This record gives sequence, C-alpha cells and structure tokens, in this order.
Amino acid sequence: MLFFFTDLLVLGCITSIMVVGLNLQYGYTGLLNFAFYMYVAIGAYIAGVTTMGPTTLPGVTYILGWSLPWYVGLLLGGVVAAIAGAIVFAFTVRRLRSDYLAIVTVAAAFIVYNVINSFVPLFDGATGLFNVPLITGNANLSTEQESLVVLLVSAVILVLFVWISMRIFRSPFGRLLRAIREDEAVTSAFGHASWRPQLWVFVIGCFMAGIAGGLFIFYITAWSPSAFLPLESFFLLAALIIGGSGNYWGAVFGAFVVIEGLAELSRYAPTFGNEADAGAIRAIIIGVALILVLRYRPEGIFPERWLKWYRTTASAARKRVLPGREPS
Repeated sequence: MLFFFTDLLVLGCITSIMVVGLNLQYGYTGLLNFAFYMYVAIGAYIAGVTTMGPTTLPGVTYILGWSLPWYVGLLLGGVVAAIAGAIVFAFTVRRLRSDYLAIVTVAAAFIVYNVINSFVPLFDGATGLFNVPLITGNANLSTEQESLVVLLVSAVILVLFVWISMRIFRSPFGRLLRAIREDEAVTSAFGHASWRPQLWVFVIGCFMAGIAGGLFIFYITAWSPSAFLPLESFFLLAALIIGGSGNYWGAVFGAFVVIEGLAELSRYAPTFGNEADAGAIRAIIIGVALILVLRYRPEGIFPERWLKWYRTTASAARKRVLPGREPS
C-alpha cells in the first residue's frame, strides 16, 4: 500500500514538472507546442546513456555509454533538451505562429521519433534502453524505500521549478511574455523584439521537460520510442487547460488530478472483456473532461491571476465610472 501511494506521488511530481514547463511555453507565451513530450524523451535518453555505462550485451547498441553520477546525467539531459528546443525554435517558432506552429511541432516530433526508432546505433532502436541504474545505485533498499528517495528528489525539483515559474510570472519579463501572447504586433510596435523573450521561455520549458525525462528513466529504469507517442503531449496539454493555463498552481493541479487521478480511475472502469482497453478508456475520460471544461469553464479550474484581477478590481472600477451599466 505504501508503494502504491509513493508511486502515484512520484509520477505526479514528474508529470507536474512537465506541465509546469509546458505552461511556460503555452500558458505564459501562447506557443502551442505539440512536440513537448519529445524533449522529455530527449532528456530521458541522454540521462540514460550518460549513466548506464558501456553495453556488455550482444546485439544492444547505444551511443556514449558513460558512467557519470545520476545528477550529472540528469543535468545533461535537461541541457541537451534545452539545446534541441533552441534549434527547433530557430527554424520554426521564430517564423511561424498559431496553427502553422502546431503543425510543424507535430512534424518535428514524428521526425525525431522515426530517427530514434529506425537508427538502431543511436538508442538501440525500438528496443530502447533498459537496466538504467537507479538514483540510489547499489544501495540495499526495498522498492518502497527506492520510491521514497525518488519522491524526495522529484518533489524538491518540482518546488524549485514552480518557484521559478512564479518568479517569471510576477516579473517584468513575465508581463512582457503575456503582452506578446495577447497582441504580438502591438508589443513589437513598442520596440520589443518578440522572438527573444519567447526563445528564453521556450528553452527553459524544454530544460524542465528534459529534467522530467531524466527523473522518469531513473525511476522506471527503461525507455523506448513507445514511451513518447504524440498522445502523451495531448495529455499534458489537456491537464494544463483543465487545471488552468497560465497559472502555475493550475499546472500542478492538472498534472496530479487529470493525468494521475483519471488514469487511476480508468483502471476501475469496465474493459468490456479486454484489459488492453484501459489506455483507451483513460484517453476517453480525459477527452470528455477537457470538453466539459472548455464548455463550462474555459479558463480552467484555477484561472490565470490577471484574469481573476480583471474580473474583480477592473470590473468594479468600470461600474464606478459607468454606474448603472454592466461591463462588457
């Protein structure tokens, strides 16, 4: 029972790190990135090949094969994911917006997926990496103790990233990001180059994704191309929208409740004679929840802070200026 709860909390913390990173890109800046889980996969692969040492099994091939400490591999995974994000930004995000950006990010995800899946010497193709060393190394710990250690590390990193997200939101840089999101043309007219702030926030979000991927592979000790299908990015975006896009607490709430909570509920849903349908039921439940939120509460469970301020302070001020008239 202890492992059940710690496992949920570990996965919730790691998923929350992903959604917080996606919130920086989409919630703060309006960059619709459907390839976000690709950076999670990059971080996982790099963390794996830099810590698991050279291969000794016949037929298993992967690059690097270093034996660095787990925290170095984790940091390298985040850095490489951030560099990959900067490259994608330079060729796509800087020149495209809206639907065109979303389509190009999907194309980038499919390209990376097929390269990793087809080019076996890179990360062992479709088989992927396995026997990745645990954070605790060779320490004689039980499964529950291992999960508690990963939970502590993941929770500390999550708190750090939420604090960074909070600082960005409340800073002049955060206000500039929201101004670009609301009207990029007007912001550029005031002398602000929109692509530079977007580049920084895009890279920071990809770094968080890479760190989450590293934590993931150290926890489950394996990773393959089947772990980062396009549907995973949809789940993250759905969690962010339901929790509250633009709100760092909404991102955490969405990750825990939508992805982990509804995933657990789907285990107890009827499978109609096929237990493999549990994943499909999970997707259906999340899709229905997303439709209901978009229909009845499009701002999410926890709205962005400036929306809440507008509805209270600004609306009250307009009533005082224009008595007897409802604000539009």
